Amino acid sequence: MQRSVRMFLVVLVLCVAIVAAMLTMRQSGHSQAPVFRAKPATPPVAAADSNAPYFVEMSPAGRVKFDHPPRRVVTLDANYNEILVTLGVENRLIATGSSNNFFDGFFQQISSVTNTLDSQKLTYLYGASGTLFDKETLYALHAEVHHIDPLQLASSKGWSQADVDEIAHNVGPFLANRYSREISYPGKAPYTYYNVWELSDKIAQVYRRPLVIARLQAIGKKLVDDIQAKLPPLEKRPRVGLVVVNANGRYLPFSLVRDGFGQAQYRAIGARDAFESIAASTYADAGRGTPLDLEGLLSLDPDVLIVPWAIYTSSRSSYEKLQKLESDPLGGRLTAVRHHRVYPGGTPLQGPVFFLFQIEMAAKQIYPECFGPYRDDQHYPPAEQLFDRAAVAAALKDDR
Repeated sequence: MQRSVRMFLVVLVLCVAIVAAMLTMRQSGHSQAPVFRAKPATPPVAAADSNAPYFVEMSPAGRVKFDHPPRRVVTLDANYNEILVTLGVENRLIATGSSNNFFDGFFQQISSVTNTLDSQKLTYLYGASGTLFDKETLYALHAEVHHIDPLQLASSKGWSQADVDEIAHNVGPFLANRYSREISYPGKAPYTYYNVWELSDKIAQVYRRPLVIARLQAIGKKLVDDIQAKLPPLEKRPRVGLVVVNANGRYLPFSLVRDGFGQAQYRAIGARDAFESIAASTYADAGRGTPLDLEGLLSLDPDVLIVPWAIYTSSRSSYEKLQKLESDPLGGRLTAVRHHRVYPGGTPLQGPVFFLFQIEMAAKQIYPECFGPYRDDQHYPPAEQLFDRAAVAAALKDDR
């Protein structure tokens, strides 16, 4: 009995002590219970005015740390240059793959865009003969980020994964995704594919301007929804053939059924593929695919012929060769040629702004009876525009 009383008194004293301690903590302002937070999968991007490091996670590079938005930037492909202009940071570019990586015709239609990029002051990574740059070139450039796919570079002639890792460690990281263009990564390493908006958003995170891409994506969704609501039934849509004329005068076909952002504008507007029956042997990237001769092209006989890249002056000759088929006894029999439905196409290396314009471009080329005729100068009066240029200009404003 006495033992039970003693135990009761001990417990009572302990309870009083705990209550007293809690009251003391409360009076000193430390009464809150500890809060346990789930660790996010990817740390959020720091506020634009913060000096804290931040991370961007993107395949195949993985999770990349930045202490600040890069001020010296190297790219390889044209779509990354477009994204830089879209984000208003194009003046940070110091080198790119080729002098052909620029087309300003779309940005000229957006009143708020002033492209400050001086292409004459850039270093071009590809030599005159198409030779690739080496490690010493990147050491000399001393960029803070390389928008070059590290797996693509590691598999290039004269490069290895060890070389790529060395530059990433000693100069600056690599952050790009090349094989999303046609969903064609040939290796065995894990690889995530992105659409135009996802890829653009990843790059925008690097420069802490993701809101720009989000607003453009909303415009793009409305554009596609409006177009799809007016499309004719599938069986009444024209059959579209994408072709490039090579140096031997043969025709390199591109199938629209291939995934990837390179031909996303045609899929977005429900285009029928004239080359679906030969999709497995169509041209996907340099050195692949089976060219057609004129008889082979005539046997498939697309209703509409479009020449990718022909918006660029350097690629215009391929489009002009197709136009000249009007005077060819055999080529003149092509349905697209007879009906004057041969058009210059956009670039498969498209970013967010080009994507909007190239959706409009394709819709007018393929369905002029629904969306009005195509104009080669791209300057449509407001009544003929399929999306609001002023809305794009507003979307590009930096709200930091």
